[in-house]
Amino acid sequence: MEVRILGPVEPTVPPKPAQILAVLAVECGKVVPVERLIDLVWGEGPPPQARKSLQVHISSLRRAGLPVEHRAAGYVLNADPGTVDLHAFRRLVASAGDEADLRVRAGLLDEALQLWRGTPVVFAQTLDVQRLAAAEAWVDAELALGRHAGLVDRLGTFVAEYPLAERLRGQLMTALARAGRRADAMRVFRETRKVLVDELGVEPGEQLQQLYRDVLEGARDSRRNYLPRDAGDFTGRDRELSRLLDSDGGVWWIEGPAGVGKSALAVHAAHRMADRYPDGQLFVDLHSPSGALDALLRAMDVPSERVPESAEERAALWRATVGGRRVVIVLDGVTSVSEVRPLLPGSPGCLTLITSRSRLCGLEGVRRIPLDVLGEDEAVTLLQRILGDDRVAAEPGQAKEVARLCGYLPLAVRITGARLAGRAHWPVSKLVRRLSDERSRLDELVADDLAVRAGLELTYRALDEDARRAYRVLGFLGLPEVPSFLWAHLLDEDVLDQLVDARLLDVIGSARYRMHELVRLHARELAEAEDPRSEREDLVRRAVIAALSTVDGLTEQLFLAVPRMQDSLGVLTTAARPTDKDAWFAREEPLLTRLVERAAELGLAEIASQLAEVLVFAWFGLRNRYEAWERSHTAALEAVWRTGDLRLEAVLRCSLGQMHYKRDNLVEARSWFETAQTLFVNLGDRHGEAVAMNGIGMVCRDLGQYPCALEALGRARDLLEATDLEGVAHAHYGIGSIKRELGDDQGAFETLRLAEAVYRQARSRRGEALAARGIGLVHRARGELDLAEDHVRRAHEMVAGTGDELLACYTAQAWAKVLLRKGLLEPAERLLRQALDGCRDVGDRFGEALVRRTVGEWRLAAGDHAGARTVLTELLPVWNDLTLPLWRARTLRDLGAVHARLGDVAGADRSWDEAASLFTRLGTRERGEVRQWPAQFGLAASRLSR
Repeated sequence: MEVRILGPVEPTVPPKPAQILAVLAVECGKVVPVERLIDLVWGEGPPPQARKSLQVHISSLRRAGLPVEHRAAGYVLNADPGTVDLHAFRRLVASAGDEADLRVRAGLLDEALQLWRGTPVVFAQTLDVQRLAAAEAWVDAELALGRHAGLVDRLGTFVAEYPLAERLRGQLMTALARAGRRADAMRVFRETRKVLVDELGVEPGEQLQQLYRDVLEGARDSRRNYLPRDAGDFTGRDRELSRLLDSDGGVWWIEGPAGVGKSALAVHAAHRMADRYPDGQLFVDLHSPSGALDALLRAMDVPSERVPESAEERAALWRATVGGRRVVIVLDGVTSVSEVRPLLPGSPGCLTLITSRSRLCGLEGVRRIPLDVLGEDEAVTLLQRILGDDRVAAEPGQAKEVARLCGYLPLAVRITGARLAGRAHWPVSKLVRRLSDERSRLDELVADDLAVRAGLELTYRALDEDARRAYRVLGFLGLPEVPSFLWAHLLDEDVLDQLVDARLLDVIGSARYRMHELVRLHARELAEAEDPRSEREDLVRRAVIAALSTVDGLTEQLFLAVPRMQDSLGVLTTAARPTDKDAWFAREEPLLTRLVERAAELGLAEIASQLAEVLVFAWFGLRNRYEAWERSHTAALEAVWRTGDLRLEAVLRCSLGQMHYKRDNLVEARSWFETAQTLFVNLGDRHGEAVAMNGIGMVCRDLGQYPCALEALGRARDLLEATDLEGVAHAHYGIGSIKRELGDDQGAFETLRLAEAVYRQARSRRGEALAARGIGLVHRARGELDLAEDHVRRAHEMVAGTGDELLACYTAQAWAKVLLRKGLLEPAERLLRQALDGCRDVGDRFGEALVRRTVGEWRLAAGDHAGARTVLTELLPVWNDLTLPLWRARTLRDLGAVHARLGDVAGADRSWDEAASLFTRLGTRERGEVRQWPAQFGLAASRLSR
């Protein structure tokens, strides 16, 4: 049950029991002696039977359900103090006193005051003093929050209740003055003076008189608004702005790189909150910090003759001047904590917004707001507000590209918007073309007095020489990010921290740094202007060596036709190796690719080519990263062309041929290999010629051009016999697989077993598995399914130990097909699902098509003839795209079987007829099986037999 005594007593009981209950409630949980109860309830003239009357009244309280209990010394209200409004009031007031957040403090005090419903029946004077103190504290909090306009009416009610409370009247004057009601504020002072003189015979205190003088002088915001003009097109920063608008004052440090919009946010927020800080809205530009304190004191109308000479005394006068006032101060362009410390007001009712390119360090009680660039949508919206909806709506894609080329930096977007706004005849696409040239982009980002370069220059010149050099180094490298395996060999971490503190560099993750695009362009400009060319090139060379030192230790033996063909240019033995190779390369691939391109741009052809090649054997070739493979090699090849190094050109052409072969671009692959072969022959490089011939042989094999393939692979085998075991094994494997296709099973066995042995001698686990799979395929073609399963299972198990997921897809498919031939559909299906997912994950088009064809065969075996027809029919154009006639023929053969099962004799005949024609032209083993197909399904001999 709740007990309320801050007004009429509740629950409602007769007057005397109500007084007794109120006394017990004040001392809730404590024993009140009988004599004290009698004295408080009846005063100095208690009735003769007071004790008995007390007992009667206590009984009535108990009948009302109140927990009043008798103790040896008196009575106690045995209840939780939280159920008594007085104790709830005191608890709320105490909590408010401990609360630093003005909004929370005001809310707690308001909640406490709302508990009062009138005059208490006991201890009225004492409790009223507590209420007055709480009311004054609540008004202080509300004034500090700038809620003066809504405060006046309720404050007037308090003044009417406490007419002699001088502080309360001063608060009412302050609220009226801040609400623009200066005349009413002066009227309150006159009324206060009359009441004090008439009732107490005293004049108002000095504080109230000073307040009157301030009001009389009109010391209000109209004379103290020094803020720059607010940006009418201010865009974004909703979260940061909400934090400021919801604040109760204090000091805020807004940090970020040049041009990110720090000043715009601070000024915009100050304008939005101007009515909450009516005693002044001040702005100090600390890019030129001299005289900052003097400027602030002048802004607050302090006469120059009162300004002391020493900096310490001026700072003290500044704090005294704004003490008790509501002022918002923007300190723009702060470079250090020591610079700003004397400028901070001591009053909790002030709001100080500091903008700085430096990171906050060593300033107590300050809240931090870090700013980054805008999001894409926000940047486009800013451009739209500057230009108008029509021009952006007409070219939305170009507007997004402008925002991207500006790096989403607000200053850069604002400059491009201003330039376009001043050139109504320019389409947005014209500026996109001009910004696309990195060399001149900073030149384009200038409009009147706005320039991205100027802001960056100011920050750069404030750095020491070591930090300036690091800035130029990172800019010239031209990389999107700089991880520790690179910078650790180039720069000192302490210097990088200086760039981070200056907001020229961002930390992203552990020991990893990123430079904004426009900042990078500026740094590169400076490097090209201030550092010798030889130093710049040496820097990139060292970065490539650092990358090589890490990547070279991660290479693997791949069963590529093209082996590594370049000698190491030297690595750093101190390079660390990543523990999770896949995760490391997935993160670093764009950076490493860009590093190859950067080295190539500078003409460092040899080292660019080496890094490109190493990446194939560490990552690109292993995970089918074709785009990065092509980008890196194309860049390196262009650099090599400029040097005239024909051997290096041939090496890169071979690698690009291998890339196109793996992408199933067979015709293009052959062209690359043939050009490389010609170059190697002209150079007299027999090993290089053999590598190119191996590539040509594999391409011709897949194209079904078997005589050409056998000739090329035979030539490669002969040239490599004594110099490259893995290359010899690869040639043997190619020859053996061709003999299998041509039906020369004995020759295939001999050659593939020889390939397996040579692969084993070369310690190529992948090659050995590949050869074992090839032998298994010969056994399967002969119907020797147990032997076939032994080989393909062994191949699959070997591949599992290498971590080669793609090769595992091929061994899984081969094993699944053997199981399918054995009638074991369920395990075959599991393997096929695994293989199909794996091929799709790495984008292997041939592998995916091969597995899908086997899925079609599985559906046929499972009796799902319609499903088989769908799968196999969909594959026919795929084989055309891949230029693989043999696999089209095999799919047509299977499709004919499906048609036969469905009773579609004409469809079977058409499919088998085309398949027979292709097998005959290619000369493969299936050409001898053609006449058997109709008979297998009980069909009459078709024209196939004619």
